[in-house]
Amino acid sequence: AASPFHNHHSCAVCLTTMRVLTVAACVLALLALTSAQSCSVPDPQKQDCGYVGIDQSQCEAKGCCWYAESQHSTVPWCFYKGSGPSPPPPPPSPSPPPPPSPSPPPPPPTPGTAPFSAAEMTKMRGFFTANINIQGSGGVVASPDPNTPGGSYYFHWARDGALTMHTLQITANSPSEYDTDMQAYAKWVVARHAENDPNNIDVRVEPKFTLPDGQPFTGGWCRPQNDGPGLRAIALIAYANDLMKRGQSDFVKQYLWTSDPSVNNGGAIKYDLDWLVDNYGSNTCDLWEEVQSNDFFWNKYTMRKALHDGAHFAQTMGDGNSAASYMSTYGTIDSAIDSHYNGQYVFESNNRQQDASVICAFNNGYLNDSKFAPTSKEVTGTIDTLNTLFDSAFPINGKDTQAGVPGILYGRYSGDSYAGGNPWVLLSACLAQVLYDGATEVASSNALPEPESMKHLRNVVTRLAGEGANGLDLSTPQDLALGLQLSGDGVLTRIRYHTVSNGLHQPEQLDKNTGAITSATDLTWSYATIFKAMTARDGASNAIASMPPKPQPRLMTGNLHADRVPVEHVHMKQTAVSTPAIIGGVVAVVVCVGLVVGVVVARRRASRSGYHSLVEH
Repeated sequence: AASPFHNHHSCAVCLTTMRVLTVAACVLALLALTSAQSCSVPDPQKQDCGYVGIDQSQCEAKGCCWYAESQHSTVPWCFYKGSGPSPPPPPPSPSPPPPPSPSPPPPPPTPGTAPFSAAEMTKMRGFFTANINIQGSGGVVASPDPNTPGGSYYFHWARDGALTMHTLQITANSPSEYDTDMQAYAKWVVARHAENDPNNIDVRVEPKFTLPDGQPFTGGWCRPQNDGPGLRAIALIAYANDLMKRGQSDFVKQYLWTSDPSVNNGGAIKYDLDWLVDNYGSNTCDLWEEVQSNDFFWNKYTMRKALHDGAHFAQTMGDGNSAASYMSTYGTIDSAIDSHYNGQYVFESNNRQQDASVICAFNNGYLNDSKFAPTSKEVTGTIDTLNTLFDSAFPINGKDTQAGVPGILYGRYSGDSYAGGNPWVLLSACLAQVLYDGATEVASSNALPEPESMKHLRNVVTRLAGEGANGLDLSTPQDLALGLQLSGDGVLTRIRYHTVSNGLHQPEQLDKNTGAITSATDLTWSYATIFKAMTARDGASNAIASMPPKPQPRLMTGNLHADRVPVEHVHMKQTAVSTPAIIGGVVAVVVCVGLVVGVVVARRRASRSGYHSLVEH
């Protein structure tokens, strides 16, 4: 008979076996349920797991489902369980890199050094010349940028082209740098003059042309623009005079002044100047192509120069009648243009008062006479006024000043809204040129301007020259000239400060809040104004270096309180000291020496007495 213990052990084993079998059955049932549920996928969500020729065992060996293709088909389909293959786990998110530490802005050049180095000027010159003589056409692209707030700038603007080609000449080292491009440009102008205008205006006052074919732009635009003829004449007269001096008159007589109206309309120069004589007072769009008037300062002042230069050139070419006609029209404009000064500043027009276009006009229309000279009250008052306007209009000006960057950035006019209404590089560089020309004027004359101009110039130098103005005595021509040069340096330094990180590619505008480049890139006119300003700086530096030394202050007779001079600056001349003064001085020295000797002797006696007393004790 089996023992009770054996029976108990057998029951325990049976119980354990039943538990194991129960658990296994549950697990298998759960797996089957899970498998059935994972293969229960709506038809639209099924994703192929197999391949052509796969069978059920191969499908299930991949862990996929083998079922009819759809509820209405018996064709099997091998598809992934659930809603598709398990996606691979996302890669671990990399830790975000630490934010780059802001690069410190480049320090401004040391006061007195050139704002742009020779290497930087060469670099920008390459950008500038790349926009000239496009595909050998003679045309000048305003900017290669096809996407600006104002649309594509890939056009030849009559204004920009003429200013560019004039700059190319006057800032070059030799004719070899501009002869080819200038001759191509002259031929471009002659060809445009010969075209029939599709916009029913005189082709000479068309604003812009397509490149490289030179067709007048036919889209909607502000027309006419009558500054083109005068600006072209200025550029081409400069080149014609240059060729004549070099004994190369053939090109001049073939393209620029033919003396025959049937040959190239008498030449590019004559054809444009003749238009000015007949139409200088016509209605026109402004420099910014926004408003119209028949009396813009920019237009009239540059026309004045063109007619003046043209009269002298016509005389050179033996055409006295044309010379007299041009000179007469010049005189009419010359006498009327004074009305643009309102006693405080020069205004552009009645419908556009405070406008920085007049600053560029002071450069491009100046005849080295007294009419709106760089240190005149008219020009200095205008600069002082516009400094106040743009210093408050653009937050970046205040930020730059606080950061120790000298100068100022100019915009177009009060209330400008184009592209947000920002500072423009070309206008700021125009200001720098005026300041450099003012330095040259003061240095060459070795004299101070009139008191009203001095009032404005003190404000200008104090605001723009930065630390370089510290210690300058602006009541002397030497320091005033230096202060104006430093002011021009400040303006160009501020331009460089905001464009050096962009490789010195000069834009049209700089953001008014941050100084970042904006609007059109590589604007040809921006480069042109910088080159002209730097050339003017060279002239100012030479003129300042040629000035006589600044006289040292000396004691003055009369009211001492009116002419006090710091003691360290007093340098008395022997001839200015009288004989009684010499005798008095000698007596004073003798008395002082006697007093000093007496004090020394008394101290020595006291010391000896003390010493002996100490020894005795």
